[in-house]
Amino acid sequence: MMIRKIICIITVLFTALLFPCCNNNMEQVTLGTLLDEMTDFSRLSTIRGMNYKTIQYSSYDRRSISPDRPGWFANEDGFGEEPVPGFMKVLSPPDSSGKGVYLICDTTGPGVIQRLWSASITGTIRLFIDSQDIPVYEGNAQDFFQNTLKALSNGMVIINGTDSFRQFDASYFPVPFSGRCRIEWTGSIKDPHFYHVGLRLYEKGTSVESFSKKSLSVYENEIIRTDSLLRNQNYNNLPPNTINESRDVVLEPGNKALVLNINGPGSVIRFSAKIKSSNLKNALRQTLLKITFDNAAIPQVEAPVGDFFCTLPDINPFFSLPVSVMSDSTMICRFVMPFKENARIELENHSSEDIRFSSGIDYFPGNWQDGKSMHFHAHWSISNDLTTGDEDSLTKDILYLNSSGKGRIAGTAALLHNPSNVPTSWGNWWGEGDEKIFIDSDTFPSYFGTGSEDYFNYSWSSSRLFSYPYCGQPINEGPGNRGYVTNFRWHISDDIPFSEKIVFFMEIRHHGIVRNFSYARIVYFYRLPGISAESGSVKSADLREISYLPWSPLAFKGSAGWKFIQAEEITEHNKYISTEYDNFWANGKILKWTPPDNGKVLKLSINSSEERIKTRIGLTMANTSDAGALSFQLNDHPVRFGNRDTLSLLSHSVRFLDNYFSEEVTLKKGRNELTLRMTNADKNRSARIDFLWMR
Repeated sequence: MMIRKIICIITVLFTALLFPCCNNNMEQVTLGTLLDEMTDFSRLSTIRGMNYKTIQYSSYDRRSISPDRPGWFANEDGFGEEPVPGFMKVLSPPDSSGKGVYLICDTTGPGVIQRLWSASITGTIRLFIDSQDIPVYEGNAQDFFQNTLKALSNGMVIINGTDSFRQFDASYFPVPFSGRCRIEWTGSIKDPHFYHVGLRLYEKGTSVESFSKKSLSVYENEIIRTDSLLRNQNYNNLPPNTINESRDVVLEPGNKALVLNINGPGSVIRFSAKIKSSNLKNALRQTLLKITFDNAAIPQVEAPVGDFFCTLPDINPFFSLPVSVMSDSTMICRFVMPFKENARIELENHSSEDIRFSSGIDYFPGNWQDGKSMHFHAHWSISNDLTTGDEDSLTKDILYLNSSGKGRIAGTAALLHNPSNVPTSWGNWWGEGDEKIFIDSDTFPSYFGTGSEDYFNYSWSSSRLFSYPYCGQPINEGPGNRGYVTNFRWHISDDIPFSEKIVFFMEIRHHGIVRNFSYARIVYFYRLPGISAESGSVKSADLREISYLPWSPLAFKGSAGWKFIQAEEITEHNKYISTEYDNFWANGKILKWTPPDNGKVLKLSINSSEERIKTRIGLTMANTSDAGALSFQLNDHPVRFGNRDTLSLLSHSVRFLDNYFSEEVTLKKGRNELTLRMTNADKNRSARIDFLWMR
């Protein structure tokens, strides 16, 4: 029974991937067709059915009016008590209890709600569709924005496990309407009310079947199937008529190689690669990938290999719908790439080491349609040596893309190095800035966001590593948000079409002044051929060596008032203790402890000048692939760190630094002993302690 179910899921997935959605101007848009689009890559590569524009309503700071006027970088966007309420309109001013009624959006014509997001929102939402006076939904605002299916269905649709339509703090459950969409919020303007509402607005005359409670019953099988596809994709088996081309090349420093050359017409449906080098970090950034379709003068794809696959500065395993990095270091791209005459894949080695590159292409012959098929593009750029901060004079709009022609955005990624010395997210957060996307003749952005992490579907500058079908943060080296960070978001069901041009900016605004900031970004998009490509190719200077700057933890904002002590300074060294040196660690070194069994302990000395001081103790430790689990005692009494009796530091992918704080403890005057015990100790497990926090 289980085997039959798996075969069924795989068969449906292949169908969704390889055959374009039949949606066009004559076919009715329904909840069912919208669900089909959520796993249909091939529809993105054609203009067929692209009879809509997309816009976003958000709680952005209403003082932002124009780049040439004060307030363009204003940042009061949902925290509460903004100078100007972040809504379309105040429908009812606050009453004696402080609650008012505010209009989030009101649009007429056929369309669909594609994406909802909130970091936090109190109060109540009322959703009106078409000309109905009774709301389709009236209830908890946060449930509406983050758990849309559950909120709308009220338990009617049962999904096993976590609802995959929710991806971190965003929800992608589609809500179609034929004539109107109106959303009202009732709540206190003093409370948090962050929101994004992403809408697709169809051309007049498009037939759309509006959402209703009945839709949930009619399309229940499609809901469950799409949830299953998003959750359980298996892309490793391809249909029998797939053609595979593969090649291994070894490139010496400074050399170039033609990896693959495929004659058309055809469509690439899977591109996989592995890269090996004695310096993998540099190889990932300094191996330049170029993909050229139909003998274009400038490659449609030009990006470092690691950046293209969203894995920098190391191999960071993750799974998402169009791009994944496997635990065996295989990098996979599943974006459909049509071509008429040929497709060429080339590499350039800008590093000082030999690199070995293994690649494979799976493609289907045929399918190119003149005037309808679009080429796949990946536009990469980088800004090095930036100085940023929390003042308007240090805030910048970073250009992601400026493109002419007709096409659509299918995804973006940010790959940056944040060398802040502050060890907490509140203090080293880099992404206070908003996305601003101008489409066609826009004089004000169709998308004006509320923060970089909000665009990437998470919130509150989370340092957590995560990946979902449409978004992810596979690397955040820490502590907090410092070091190398990668965020990605795929616009699969909420693609962004443009008919003439598109200009995409993302603000960079930091909590504190930081110099030598590096910000790389890549935009994945489709465009009809015949338009000149973006000017400026990638230069060798852009592909500088991956390195870490020396740093020492700084007391600022979230770390204000704390004193930092290197772990190796407060312990007695023995044969189970060593020191590792790397600028990744604070002050260039970290204490490594490898006990042979759980009978061995590590003792850190903490001195107090006063009797019975109540405080908390912090530890910044490394999460690594060989890490063990720790328990703690202070002066022979058990103490919890990170709200846990036993703290596992195991990372199944990348190394990163994280902060862990104890419950409140009492220090005696003089010497105190913090004792660490590894509960699963053996000769292959270690613990790395960078520094201790005291105040």
